[in-house]
Amino acid sequence: MHQENKDIIEGLQQDSQQAMKRVFDLYYKPLCLYAMRYVTSTPVAEEIVSDVMYKIWQNRHTGYRAETFREYLYTATRNTALNHLKQQQNRKNLSDEWAEQLRNELIEETPLDAMITKELQSKLNSLMNALPEQSRKVFMMSRVEDMTYDEIAAQMDISPNTVKYHITTALQKLRSGIGNFLVWLILLLSFLTNFSMSAPILFSFSIVLVIIFKIPCS
Repeated sequence: MHQENKDIIEGLQQDSQQAMKRVFDLYYKPLCLYAMRYVTSTPVAEEIVSDVMYKIWQNRHTGYRAETFREYLYTATRNTALNHLKQQQNRKNLSDEWAEQLRNELIEETPLDAMITKELQSKLNSLMNALPEQSRKVFMMSRVEDMTYDEIAAQMDISPNTVKYHITTALQKLRSGIGNFLVWLILLLSFLTNFSMSAPILFSFSIVLVIIFKIPCS
């Protein structure tokens, strides 16, 4: 093997592609198996060894030593594999940082967000409190407790048609009141800022739509 490596190195220094092919034939598969100890993925191991082979050819005039050529190849393969793992971890860390930053930006509530959420909740509470007691109770059982008309009718000892009447009446008043309020709010935001819904504001609007208009968030 020592003599063969010596012949290979001499051939490499003379730009012999045949010598490079001999390196490939002798070491490619063993080095792939060695790389698999680190990366546990055949395609990645093959890519690492191919990179090592490419660098061997690039540096063919640097004067490899025959007695350490085999060890050099294995060391280069190990270092390349470790660099790959390090780069992979760095990319993961960067991805995690971006994800965390995005999550913080999405959930961060600005003073404007807090004001809008508070105003929406206050308006909704005001409209709910203005409903007749029976209508308010039926509406809450339907929208908040998610009870059916028949279940509400049985619990309140009224007919399903009466339940429907109360809910229809409540919806008409709530939609009218909250609809006008939302239009006013959006116009105000458009005037104050380049309006776009942040996550907290969007969440508040979604809750209103679910409760009043029965529109699912997803």
